Amino acid sequence: MDTVSVYSFGSFAWLSAQAVPLIVWPTFISTLLSVDAPNRYQNQYGHPSSVEQYFARSLGLSQLAIGLLLVVLSGALPLASMTDSPADTVSPYADAVVLVSMLYHASSTFYSYARWNGSGQMAYLLGCLGSSAFAAFGLGTLLFAGDKGRLSKRTGADKRTSGWPFKNSEADRKRPKHL
Repeated sequence: MDTVSVYSFGSFAWLSAQAVPLIVWPTFISTLLSVDAPNRYQNQYGHPSSVEQYFARSLGLSQLAIGLLLVVLSGALPLASMTDSPADTVSPYADAVVLVSMLYHASSTFYSYARWNGSGQMAYLLGCLGSSAFAAFGLGTLLFAGDKGRLSKRTGADKRTSGWPFKNSEADRKRPKHL
């Protein structure tokens, strides 16, 4: 399994872990994040308002949809038959999907950190840690994963490499310099 597939399935799992409690138990997250939760829900006998239920469940369904789109568009879940395309082809949308999801995880990280810094609640810290891990993993996937590059038939070296910022002294040593 390549790095893009691992990132997309991991991100889908993280989004699903956030979405399932929102769909199944809408008061769970608002109870965790509310300062006056015991007093507020005591008067209502534990029933959330219809607006809270709607927003919690629609957010959960949206996170599941984002996770599924990430898995499908990144090419981690092959939708074409095996005879249509070779197994080594990379989805043309993989880089774009990883970029958008990485930006989502990064913005979620900053939001969760700002809320944790202001309130000190552990749920925001956990959200910050999880989202920052996937934002960093997505950035690494964008920078270092993806296509296999252009390999030279003569030397087998990747043609996209350069000597910046480090000089390739081993290659210079094998080849004599001519003036």
